[in-house]
Amino acid sequence: MTAMRHIRSRWLLAGLAGALLAAACSGPGDPVADMIRDLERYPEYSLIVDDLRVESGFFPEYYMRFEVVTASGKRLASGDTLVYDHRQTDWLQVPEQVFARYENYLGMVVAARTLDGQRTGPGQAHPPGYQYVGNPRYGRWDSGGFWQFYGQYAFLRTMLGGWDIGRADYGNYRRSQERGRPYYGPVKDGKATFGTRGTATRAARPTFYQRYKQRMAAGGRGFTSRTAANRTRRSTSSWGRRTSRFGK
Repeated sequence: MTAMRHIRSRWLLAGLAGALLAAACSGPGDPVADMIRDLERYPEYSLIVDDLRVESGFFPEYYMRFEVVTASGKRLASGDTLVYDHRQTDWLQVPEQVFARYENYLGMVVAARTLDGQRTGPGQAHPPGYQYVGNPRYGRWDSGGFWQFYGQYAFLRTMLGGWDIGRADYGNYRRSQERGRPYYGPVKDGKATFGTRGTATRAARPTFYQRYKQRMAAGGRGFTSRTAANRTRRSTSSWGRRTSRFGK
């Protein structure tokens, strides 16, 4: 009976954690909260902002697309039976305030769960794969102080554009996570590595930035949403104020 109560308590705690995370991400028309509820059936998952788009006009329309990485199977002492799957969502139309919530996180994980049950949400957005660093099941530190993923997890490094994660970089990531803050990677010459303004993101997603340049040439604003910057006034996202089309 005691063992059954213990098992039941674990399930209740896991369900409560999932509900709290979904609540933290929720908002009017927020697809992240809906996807988290569906993804909780997987032992591991990462939800990544894959692309952003604005259809401008008298009433701008805001769209987001996500990449979903899931793992199914079991991890046994005799070997790893987890199978990873990658898929991309359709374009999802979202309200402006939801777009503003995620517009700085291009290419970043906005929700994740690891095999040990640890979860992160948008407030702890981070580059793909960082949540696995330091875990000897996924890789090891080499003699130069950089993390090397094992062969079966090499796709994580590919998702980072071949970026090598050093010990100092990982330490900064951990501190950001503990404080409940997003982590955009190392900052060099005032520029972050990941996220919508990141140098690595820019190199990995040239089509997105080509659309961005076209929008700027038409008189659009920069990346920072006026909605996110000033929530006390009625405003419009910085990407949706002109009659030109962004991201078709």
